[in-house]
Amino acid sequence: MQINTKTKDVVWNYLGIFFSLGSQVIWLPVLIHYLPPDLLGLWYVFVSIGGLVELMDSGFTPTLSHCMTYAWSGAADLKKHGVLFSSEKSEPNYALVCGMLATCRRLYFGIALAATLVMATLGTVYIQRIATEYLSWQIYATWGLYIVSTFINLYIGYYSIVLTGIGDVFRKNKANIIAKGVFLTAGIIGLVSGFGILSLGVAYFASGFVMRSLCKHYLLRVHRFDELLQKYRHQTMYSKKHILAMMWPNAWRDGLVTVTFYLTGQATVLLSSNFLTLYETGIYSFSMQVINAIIGISCGMFGAYIPAIQSAYVSRNRDLMRTLYAKSMSCGLYLSIAGITIFATIGIPIVKWLRHDFTIDRPVFLVMACSIYLMTRHRNSACFISTMNRLPYTFSFIFFGILTLLFTYIGLAYFSLGLWGIVLIPLMVQSLYNNWKWNQVVNHYLRTTELGLMKTGSKILLEMASKKWKKIASVLWGGGHFCYNSKSYSPV
Repeated sequence: MQINTKTKDVVWNYLGIFFSLGSQVIWLPVLIHYLPPDLLGLWYVFVSIGGLVELMDSGFTPTLSHCMTYAWSGAADLKKHGVLFSSEKSEPNYALVCGMLATCRRLYFGIALAATLVMATLGTVYIQRIATEYLSWQIYATWGLYIVSTFINLYIGYYSIVLTGIGDVFRKNKANIIAKGVFLTAGIIGLVSGFGILSLGVAYFASGFVMRSLCKHYLLRVHRFDELLQKYRHQTMYSKKHILAMMWPNAWRDGLVTVTFYLTGQATVLLSSNFLTLYETGIYSFSMQVINAIIGISCGMFGAYIPAIQSAYVSRNRDLMRTLYAKSMSCGLYLSIAGITIFATIGIPIVKWLRHDFTIDRPVFLVMACSIYLMTRHRNSACFISTMNRLPYTFSFIFFGILTLLFTYIGLAYFSLGLWGIVLIPLMVQSLYNNWKWNQVVNHYLRTTELGLMKTGSKILLEMASKKWKKIASVLWGGGHFCYNSKSYSPV
């Protein structure tokens, strides 16, 4: 069965991302006002440690999403590489779907338990080492809440992954918006009430619990997965051992790739906390968060189209894959340029006005934005390749990820390059290979070039905008005419 991404899926995907940005527009000024830069930097260290331990499930998350899409599109079975194709009109393979859910329930509990133990031991020791002068019951309470939240997010986090896998981007983003609203409300109330960094821990716990609970509700009740699980609970065709054997070859590769994403992203926050002050770490992390939010919004269309692209691959519809990819990549480029430009010209002065001691260097910000966009672009290409259940980019991502971390450490430890080193070194290292190679591979598969891809995408976007404008005009002017005193006139 071909998964078709509906307009409401794209709209709700953008609503989810726009709400995330909108919440940041409200949230970040409040954060800056009520938390000093050093405690803000400490919170981002919490987030980075949490991101590190969550890498334990990183390989299974994309693999589960891909395999769920294959099963929902009617694939006969999973393969270690590639997939057993089906006709376009095949029904979902419910037995395979239920087999994967049963496997994930046990798998994710083990992952969540291991991650919690790592955070409670090694993570706590690291926090005590870098923040000795700030330690208090409030810091420990916040850290404890963060650990509990991580366990919940990992243990029942696969429900949101399955929703994406079956193409229900609408409800997944609906849950995300509600959860973001909970985070924003709880965080602001706590900060205004004077609870400081503890407010962030409470807000993070509440939003994660709401997000996972809603996704579980949508999956079991709306999609009636509870009935499916009951019906197929005794199926023996797809055992846990078989499913893990089929998922593992790509899962461990995906896991290593995600580790490299961390090395070229969140790991730099931990590095900066060792070689820079917590104040500088806070400014760097804040800038990264803003840029990631803007580029995340810009690439929202691609995220909504991933299930449809995977389903088109199962149906062997390369033309549809090209159309969806070209449209989403062009949209991502134009929105990224617009968003970064607006924040650099308007947002930075506003931040300075809100807190005079919070200074963002505009050139550093722009170079960081360029670096993050290029990395996001080649990661999107890698994501496209992974929809075909193949991961040829694994070695290069690992190699250049380690190289990035090594050179960044050398630049900070021995040459005192500061923020410029953290920004420029990843850009230069990734541009040697990854920033262009995997875009080229995808373009070759789609029988196009980067320029051709952008031209095709731009043309499609213009056609979409033209159709929307004509539809709006027809509503406003009644099909090209409007009425006044019972007489029809054409707009000039």
